[in-house]
Amino acid sequence: MLELLEHLFRRVQAYLHSERFDRGQIFFSSPQHVTMQFDREAEDIIINGLAESGYGFEIMTEERPAFTTSSMPLYRIIVDPIDGSTNVWRGIMTAAVSLAVLPIDAPIVPERVEWALVGELFSGTVYQAQRAAGAFCNGKRCRVSETKRLDQCLAGMNFDGRNLQAQLKLLTRHPAISNIRRTGSSAMDLVYISNGAYDACIDIGDILTAESFLAASSIICEAGGIISDQSGKPLRPITNLTTGFSLIAAGTGELHREIVSRVNS
Repeated sequence: MLELLEHLFRRVQAYLHSERFDRGQIFFSSPQHVTMQFDREAEDIIINGLAESGYGFEIMTEERPAFTTSSMPLYRIIVDPIDGSTNVWRGIMTAAVSLAVLPIDAPIVPERVEWALVGELFSGTVYQAQRAAGAFCNGKRCRVSETKRLDQCLAGMNFDGRNLQAQLKLLTRHPAISNIRRTGSSAMDLVYISNGAYDACIDIGDILTAESFLAASSIICEAGGIISDQSGKPLRPITNLTTGFSLIAAGTGELHREIVSRVNS
């Protein structure tokens, strides 16, 4: 299955570097949402590949209702064809394909993902995991960082319409987070925890939807990290790709507890 996921990622990557790719063309626009043509075409590439694979999937993706490729699918796949669409539209070269596969009868939570892939579309870096078999970056086993203290932490943080009060607690109270990063791709910000590039990632505001975080979250878990909701509890089961979530992820339990405590103080 991981070979299939990487094949799909490489097909989308090839499309982004092809002559037919146009970063400025809009497929659909409404006051609530804009779908770029490249989002739609990347999604079509993945859907066609899944249908051709011979596996039976229920496909859940942001841009269309869930559907199946066979009458009795064995698997469910959560697809984000391009996480970081605004980056791509603007010409910022960080964006990812995010794919998470679960048994069709399993609850949709990071701990039940069987296979996951987050692939960075410009560098070609691939993060992947198989349940109970570990996480890997470009074939090398991932290890989370050992940072335990907030004042030594390099964290990813999303500021786009998020909970300002929670962020101010982390940024201004002593000891404050040491360093902040933001790529513009939630999948990448999260998956960087799996190989210790980030010590933590905080996204609070009940905005982030599952296609952006499910694969990366399962890779974090396989690498030995921790992911929870804002209160430190396990993420509730995912039922759709419209409900927003808040996430706190970290490489160590000590750092995770300190972030949760600060946010909720």
